[in-house]
Amino acid sequence: MRALVKAEAQNAAIGLIVDPAAAEAAHLAGVGADVNVALGGHASVTDDAPFQTTATVVHLSDGTLRATGPYYGGTALNLGPSACLRIGGVHVVVTSRIAQMADREMFRFVGIPPEEMGLLVVKSSTHFRADFAPIARDILVACAPGPMPLNPADLPFTRLRVGLRLSPDGPRFGADGAPSAPPDHGGKTAMAQ
Repeated sequence: MRALVKAEAQNAAIGLIVDPAAAEAAHLAGVGADVNVALGGHASVTDDAPFQTTATVVHLSDGTLRATGPYYGGTALNLGPSACLRIGGVHVVVTSRIAQMADREMFRFVGIPPEEMGLLVVKSSTHFRADFAPIARDILVACAPGPMPLNPADLPFTRLRVGLRLSPDGPRFGADGAPSAPPDHGGKTAMAQ
């Protein structure tokens, strides 16, 4: 979100930013009002401080929606009081409850037509692909501060089963629980049958 605003991105949207206090402030102020908010950064994640900004309340929602895309398959969701806030050319989906951003309806329920946006940022590792890939010209994956790294192999595991790999052709874990060097196949790729 910081990078989008700093770059003065236009016709952009990001979601979901889970921030019940910001959603409540938007509901109290009403559509069309400007609100001073400290968005996100409330999970005590290193290098992820709240983003202090003034935003315009564009749309309000009670947070109920039906996620119709392939991942959720018609599931009814309740994200609690929610809002679309605009900071310059960036529309921010702010919710009170957490959910995996994997469905275009999670933009639409706060008035953002995802197919009409020039740039969509979804806070999701892979779940988003089923519903967003059909409308994407390009998909870029970015790593941001958070409680879970993109690659599970980056976690400090110590009790994995000997020989286990966390990624294809990744290192095998040894008897001491530490990754061991990947096997040398003489420059050839080995495949399991």
